[in-house]
Amino acid sequence: MPALWRLTRTETARRVYDALKARGLTATQMDEYVADADAADVGRDPPAGVEIRALDPAEATRFEARYDAFSELRGDETAVCAFDGGADEEPVLVGYLFLGDPGLTYRVHPLEADVTFPGGYVRRVFVAPEARNRGIATALVSRAVAVAGERGAETVHALVARDNRPSQWTFESVGFRVARTRAYYRVGPWRRRRVKPRS
Repeated sequence: MPALWRLTRTETARRVYDALKARGLTATQMDEYVADADAADVGRDPPAGVEIRALDPAEATRFEARYDAFSELRGDETAVCAFDGGADEEPVLVGYLFLGDPGLTYRVHPLEADVTFPGGYVRRVFVAPEARNRGIATALVSRAVAVAGERGAETVHALVARDNRPSQWTFESVGFRVARTRAYYRVGPWRRRRVKPRS
């Protein structure tokens, strides 16, 4: 029997979730992962042939044509990007994440709430399917923690859906821990939010 996260992270599951949400039924649970910027494993090197660079929003806009997510990059965020290519090839963007400075507020749509993070905030972690299982996501998160620390962040935060095991493994391998679980439930007009500290 496959792991539950394999069933819930499919396109079919997303369509079912969206259909229920359109009818007023929502149940979301997200773990808030936190790492101390000076204690996390920031030395994760990318695989051979991959370079990781931090780009400001103006530099990153050129990738909007290939990846729609770049249209969401805020002016107060940095895009941490992974480029794959040998010495004779033009490097190709194969992964990215967005990093916000400490104290920024984000609209977290699955929770239908605004959340302010006291430290840096990592979101939109993505690796192209053809480049997965090579350690690129781990190297991206590691570099993001290092960049956040250089900018004065004491902690770095990320929200990960409870059923997203691959992302959980990535953050945990760099030294993140679950600090709290944020939950949101809606049935028609009835809404409930809950923040539960985790040990």
